[in-house]
Amino acid sequence: MVNVCTPSHASLLQKADALLEQEITAGKPIIAAWGLMNAGKSFLLNMLTNHIQTECFRTNDIRETAELSEFETDDFVFLDTPGLDANNADDLIALQGAAKADIVLFVHQPQGELEQIEMDFLRQLKASFGEYAEQNIILILSKADVESAENIAAIEKRMLEQCRDDLGFMPRCYALSGSRFHAGVMQKQEGLIRASRLYDLAEHLDGLNTDAVNVKRERQRVAVEEIIAEFIQAETALHEQFVRKKSQIQNGFQPFDKVMENFRASMEHSLKNFPAV
Repeated sequence: MVNVCTPSHASLLQKADALLEQEITAGKPIIAAWGLMNAGKSFLLNMLTNHIQTECFRTNDIRETAELSEFETDDFVFLDTPGLDANNADDLIALQGAAKADIVLFVHQPQGELEQIEMDFLRQLKASFGEYAEQNIILILSKADVESAENIAAIEKRMLEQCRDDLGFMPRCYALSGSRFHAGVMQKQEGLIRASRLYDLAEHLDGLNTDAVNVKRERQRVAVEEIIAEFIQAETALHEQFVRKKSQIQNGFQPFDKVMENFRASMEHSLKNFPAV
């Protein structure tokens, strides 16, 4: 028997529920940092919220963020999420964080192109944002100082090609160095601060003029349509399995029906040999 609420359907229900629970009220746009474990999400948010010496979002070389953490500034609410693909529990919390967001910073380490698991998460994210995907999903190539400028440019180019060719959208991408920004602020070196490109990202966020109300409405609309489509698909699969089972049962009775038909014919023939009483 088909289980209508499969694990994928259950995940969809949880994501849709997180989106539909949100109240559509005016407020500051929510910016969530999203990405694989240790991609640099927390460090990025510390720099964007001016937590240069004292961390607001905890960073470490091991799994650190296992819950949603937020900090409110004059213009935004910044939200840190657990690393994706660490475990199912963390993934669920990360999905809930992304569902709350009006803008998502998808953070990628510069080890090469986007991994398949990142592409899968990005595909879900892009679908959930509807018409706002290209504007409100921003790729962040973190730790840009660990590679040469040529390699960073090549990785950034490849990431955008993957988004264009495989996902069908072209988000903005920023190659950032949080360590350069940190050093520049601490040492008061404007050149390092500019080279970090943190201010470029901050200026872009300030200029987005994100209408949080309309973004949330769009994401709720997409969630409703997606869950309806999933349940229609589940209903179709259930009906198809019912038809197959019915056919199997009918085919299973064919030998018995044949035996009974032969028995009936034999009895009728035998009865003809007896004189009528």
